[in-house]
Amino acid sequence: MATTFTRETVTETRSDATISVSESTIVGVAVRTTGNAIKYRELGLIESEAPTLLFVPDTYGETPQPGDTVIWNSLEYTAADVDPLAPDGVTIEAKVIIKR
Repeated sequence: MATTFTRETVTETRSDATISVSESTIVGVAVRTTGNAIKYRELGLIESEAPTLLFVPDTYGETPQPGDTVIWNSLEYTAADVDPLAPDGVTIEAKVIIKR
């Protein structure tokens, strides 16, 4: 399923005390997969409430980060944990645990 992770970055300029918010996206495809029971225990999450997605970015090397948001099954989730597969140091896919 086509999937987009969204990241908000807040920047504060000290000289004039302004705050700006910018948004970036990471587009790709994702399918729900079986999660890692140990990781769920460490995070204090329940797999039935916090699915694991296998995410492949459209752009080589782009990786979601914890805190990024995503719409999955018409609900907004936040990435809780990201485990990238990067055999040459550049992400080609990642397992992402999302939570509400």
